Amino acid sequence: MHISQPPQPAGIPASMDDSSLQSLLALRDRRRKTKLLWIGAAAVAAMAIGIAGWQASAPPVVAVATLKQQPAERVLAVTGRIKPRQSVQVYTRVSGQIVELKKDEGELVVAGEVLGLIDPSRAEAALTQALASVDAQRKVLNQAERDLERAQALLDRGSTTIAAVESATLAVTKGREDLRRLEAVRDEARLQLEERTILSPLTGRILSRAVDPGQVVDTRTVVFDIAPTSAQEVEAEVDESYSMALKLGQDARLAFAGIPDPVVGKLSYMAPEIQTSTGGRLVRFAFTPPASESDTEWPVGLSVDVNIIVDRVSDAITVPREAIRDVMTEPYVLTVNDGKVARQPISFIDWPAAAVIVSAGLKSGDRVILKQKVPPPGESVRTAE
Repeated sequence: MHISQPPQPAGIPASMDDSSLQSLLALRDRRRKTKLLWIGAAAVAAMAIGIAGWQASAPPVVAVATLKQQPAERVLAVTGRIKPRQSVQVYTRVSGQIVELKKDEGELVVAGEVLGLIDPSRAEAALTQALASVDAQRKVLNQAERDLERAQALLDRGSTTIAAVESATLAVTKGREDLRRLEAVRDEARLQLEERTILSPLTGRILSRAVDPGQVVDTRTVVFDIAPTSAQEVEAEVDESYSMALKLGQDARLAFAGIPDPVVGKLSYMAPEIQTSTGGRLVRFAFTPPASESDTEWPVGLSVDVNIIVDRVSDAITVPREAIRDVMTEPYVLTVNDGKVARQPISFIDWPAAAVIVSAGLKSGDRVILKQKVPPPGESVRTAE
C-alpha cells in the first residue's frame, strides 16, 4: 500500500528532517508577525499624521462669553474696621501723682464708677484746715450773737447805750460774713479732694489706659479712653478717584468674621476732605446687628469686608474686564460673528470690578472672546463657552 506524504513547503529542501523543518517554520512565522506589526505601526503613524494635519488646518478654538441683559450692581469693595460710634477720653481734673488705678484696658465700667485716685494728701490737709476754721468761726459767731442778745436786753432796761448795741450788731454781721467766707473755702477744699478721684463718665468698655500708677499727670493728660459697648459703626477709607460716586444713605453689605450672612449697612458719614497722605476719603457705615447677634459685642478694630452698592441697573449688559482690550485709549472687544473674529469698539463704566457695565457697542447674545491669543479680525475660529 502506498502512503502519500504531505507537500513540502516551498523553498525547503526535501531532505530536511522533521526537527529542522519545524524550527524553520517557526522562524518564518515570527518574521511574518514582526512584519505585520511594523505595517500596523506605520498605518497608525500615518493616521496620526493625517489627524494632526487636519487639526492644523482647522480653525483654532477660542473661549467666549455669551452676553445677556440682566440686573447688575456697581459695587465698590473696601475693607473697614469696627469702631465705636462715640468714645470719651478721660482727663484728670487736677494735677498730681496717680497713686491708684482700679481699671485696665478691656474692662467694663459703669457711669460714676471710681477708676483711679490722684495723691490726696495735700487736699485732705487743706480740707481739715478749712473744717477747723469753720468750726472756730461758728464759735466766734455764737459768742457775738449772745453778746448782741445781752446788749439788747440791757438797752431795754436802760443799763447800756445804743452805741453798745450797734457795736454788738456789727460783730454779729462780721462774724456771719467770715463764716460764709470760710465755708466757701471749705467747700473748695472738699471739691479739690473729690476731683482727685477719677470717675467714669459713662457705661462702656475701656479701650485704652495711657498712664500707670506713680506717674505724675496734669489736666492735659488722657488717662482712659472709654466707649459704649453698643452703638458701633464701621469705618473705612475710599480711594479719592471713586469717592465722588458715593452718596449718603447708599446701601452696603458688611461681612463680619464668624457671621455667615452679610449685614445690611448704610453710608452714614463722608469726610469733607481727602487725606493728602493716603489719597483716601474717610467714610463710615451705620448698621443694626441681626437679632441672632443682638448680644454679640464685636471687638473694636475687627476687620469687616464692605461692598458699597454704588448703582443698581435693572437691565444691563456686563462684560468681563479681562475681555476689554486697549482700555485706556480706544477700548474694544473681539467677538465671534458667523464663525469669524470681529473687532467691536465699546463704551463702558470704568469701575474696579471683575465685570463692568457696557453703555454702548454690545447687545444681548453677542459672543465676546475672553483674554487669550486669537487670530486677527476676519479669521475663522471655533468657540467654547
